[in-house]
Amino acid sequence: MKKPVSKRARRASVSRYTVPVGELRWRCDPGELPFRTTAELRPSDRILGQAKALRALSLGLELQSPGYNIFICGSPGTGRKTTLRHLLDRQKTEPSRLADLVYVPRFDGPERPRLVRLPAGVGKTLLRDVNRLFARIYRVRDRSQDAYRKAAIGKVLEETLPSLTSRYARHDDIVRYFRSLERTVLQREGDVYEDDFGVQLLVSRRPNQRAPVLWPAHLTLSGLFGSFERHRGDDKRPGGVPVGGIRAGALVEASGGFLVIHASELADMPQAWNALKSCLISRRLDLYDSESHSLFSASTNRPDPIPLDVKVILIGDYQIYDNLLEGDSEFARVFKVRVDFDVEVPISKKVVHTQYPRVLAQICRREKLRPLTAKAVARVIEFAVRQAGRKSKISIEFSTVADVLREANFWAARRRRRTITEHEIQQALRESIDRLNLLETKISEMIAEGVLLIDTRGSRVGQVNGLAVYDQGDYQFGKPSRITAETAMGRGGIINIERESGLSGRSHDKGVQILGGFLRARFAQARPLSLTASVCFEQSYTGIDGDSASSTEIFAILSSLSGLPIRQDIAVTGSVNQKGDIQPIGAVNEKIEGFYDCVMANRPTGREGVIIPRRNVADLMLREDVVRAVRRKRFTIYAIDTVEEGIEILTGVPAGALDRTGRYGTGTVFSRVDERLDEIARAMKEFGAPKS
Repeated sequence: MKKPVSKRARRASVSRYTVPVGELRWRCDPGELPFRTTAELRPSDRILGQAKALRALSLGLELQSPGYNIFICGSPGTGRKTTLRHLLDRQKTEPSRLADLVYVPRFDGPERPRLVRLPAGVGKTLLRDVNRLFARIYRVRDRSQDAYRKAAIGKVLEETLPSLTSRYARHDDIVRYFRSLERTVLQREGDVYEDDFGVQLLVSRRPNQRAPVLWPAHLTLSGLFGSFERHRGDDKRPGGVPVGGIRAGALVEASGGFLVIHASELADMPQAWNALKSCLISRRLDLYDSESHSLFSASTNRPDPIPLDVKVILIGDYQIYDNLLEGDSEFARVFKVRVDFDVEVPISKKVVHTQYPRVLAQICRREKLRPLTAKAVARVIEFAVRQAGRKSKISIEFSTVADVLREANFWAARRRRRTITEHEIQQALRESIDRLNLLETKISEMIAEGVLLIDTRGSRVGQVNGLAVYDQGDYQFGKPSRITAETAMGRGGIINIERESGLSGRSHDKGVQILGGFLRARFAQARPLSLTASVCFEQSYTGIDGDSASSTEIFAILSSLSGLPIRQDIAVTGSVNQKGDIQPIGAVNEKIEGFYDCVMANRPTGREGVIIPRRNVADLMLREDVVRAVRRKRFTIYAIDTVEEGIEILTGVPAGALDRTGRYGTGTVFSRVDERLDEIARAMKEFGAPKS
């Protein structure tokens, strides 16, 4: 007969799963930083990493083939705009692409002004010459008597037009305009209106200028596509589209260069997106009709369409990109270049000691902030590593980092410091959390008051403390959640109460289905699995999603079947597959800290702890107070690879392995489960299987 395992031996057996203190947090040693403050550093606005993004962006900017417009994906603060501006500032363009665009009237069809393309700089000269011509006509018209007005104006035209016609002899459309102007003005006998007879300079370029770049602050249909207004004719003035009533939009103003648009603005304007897509496919633009509020119509009574020579760059997130890609079959045809901006880069000595501090120095200079001490830089870098979610990576979302520096500078000013120290950095981080953690505080109060039932002492059968994360967009935190399981005879399989209540997401549904696969693999090789088991997130009245609780749910089911109680001073997180492997999950730091805070508020014994997947150890960047508690052996982090390891920690009983007879070792968790399933099978055979 085997001797029972002592409590001391059980504690020794599970100690091999504890995570060493040194692996709980990555540290930046300020003593290794080669400066005292960032004032000693040469500031740098160079973007860290992003090699793939730079290659893709360079290709998209330089390749002029149709459809090679650009969609930049990534999170704000990753340097998308800074990098784009840097590259656009260096872009050159072929002189032939820098053209002036001018509208002149069709005197035989005033509703259809003619578009004329002129070399860069010629349009401005033409406008000046035409304005001078009309100034002379107006002076003569206003001074002459009616009987002599036509003759006087005719003399002005006779003296002026030959030289103008000669000056623009290389541009047939302009010569034709001057000749038609002369005939029409004389026919109108002095009733001259400049917006009917003059020219409209839409785009003016300087010879040899750099490629134009436009970043519209706010999108409207007319602001993007341009517009025109009609006027109704009378006896003296024919109806139509006066050239003075034509306005260029951003697509036209960026001609020969680049137009940068925030994709979210287009997403809010479906008509604008469809029109932009059509323009990019046809490479021409029909101006927006401000009277009929239409971009496209079959009517020819509108200004000539404008040939488009512009590269459009959209900046947005992956959700917008995916929506456009899936919802519009032509999207990939016009935006062939996707540029992905990463949110993190690998940690290296060069990044930590040189590149990152120089970027921080640049932020301080740009924002006119106090310099940071080496210890303050070390704290910022540690914060950025936690933001990245891996000890081997560092976040390059510098918009978030800049917020920390601004707020730390505020506290340094309050203390009349000349530099920002690590104390101001820590205060800025605490204060930012304090502004956002109202919901976290309320939930903690409900746990402390016993409104939300969470046990952190003793043991219970079929009950486990799972770890949930609450994501509020700009803040996320972890808190324990009681998960229970009940098992009985039946063929209902595993019943997901959250799903039956309409509160379960697809990922959680999948996780529950996987539990059945695990149970069949372990306990249904020699007989059918006859079981009805229900699992539930107690006191949860909102949606549940994700599969990070699947290991917790299998532990609750194994406890219910074996009759072995589970420690309530240990919380669990981790995904499980059908083979029983524990898979990594997200927000591991927040989940651990959520249970730690719950324990600390409830008279801790020092035996409390958390079970996490071993593959998540590389993600640990825990708060200093949690690390101190582990160092003082007042809290424990366990890391596991399999269900067997987890159930041993939670029950203090070995999981068990199959022997040569195909049975689990006596007294183990799995042998107890096997025996219970045998009892259920016999009872169902004796009494008949109840309907599920």
